[in-house]
Amino acid sequence: MGAASGALPPPGVEAVLDALAADPPDAEEISHALTVFAWERAAETRDLTCVMAEVDELWATLEDAGGVPLRAPAARHRLVDAWVDAVAAERGSPGIDPLSGLHTAGYLYGRVQELDRLSGTEPTALVLIVIRWAGASGPWLRIARILQAASALRSRVRPDATLSQVGTTMALALVPDDARARVERISLTKAVENGELSTAHVQVDVFAVPDTRARLPELVTRLRGGANVDHAVGLPSYRHSGTGSLD
Repeated sequence: MGAASGALPPPGVEAVLDALAADPPDAEEISHALTVFAWERAAETRDLTCVMAEVDELWATLEDAGGVPLRAPAARHRLVDAWVDAVAAERGSPGIDPLSGLHTAGYLYGRVQELDRLSGTEPTALVLIVIRWAGASGPWLRIARILQAASALRSRVRPDATLSQVGTTMALALVPDDARARVERISLTKAVENGELSTAHVQVDVFAVPDTRARLPELVTRLRGGANVDHAVGLPSYRHSGTGSLD
């Protein structure tokens, strides 16, 4: 949270330091300063986990030195709430999930129709690379898991994929049905073996988009509910479970 030697700290950092250095420090002023800090950092990075770690480190030092009027859980709460507000304000465009920054399911369905129109007479062979994880017991962990899944999709799936967030325990990528999709599934599985998703019973799977496109929302709904594809929806051309070691 510090600035380079000789440089002025960013306004958010300065606000937090000033609030903590007040005599006496006021919990409401500290909370406001954390809001300024969260909005500033949300504009600079997508990694909420890293920002929370910065605050945790500072608060651990303060509590070891004699305490602070705003306890660490309350500070984390204020930080996360402000972060979510900042991200929602930045990404409040139609078709975008405000927290993850990925597209909504509705946008995904429209994208499939668009790809079919571009392909000509026959439906495009498409698959969904699906990440599913267990629900979290608290809001901070739930948010961290959503953000880590979104980050993994952005870094491990081809840039032209359509990435979507569905609910709070599933995210997916729409890609062509090709060999690269399987490689991306393997890469995603390795990416989520660490961090907030490592204890979330993560599954990374590949499912075919039904040729009857009207069944796609049903497929997504079933997957969100934890089911695998059955004959009523249409069997995928291939399915690889990501629950075990791939080595």
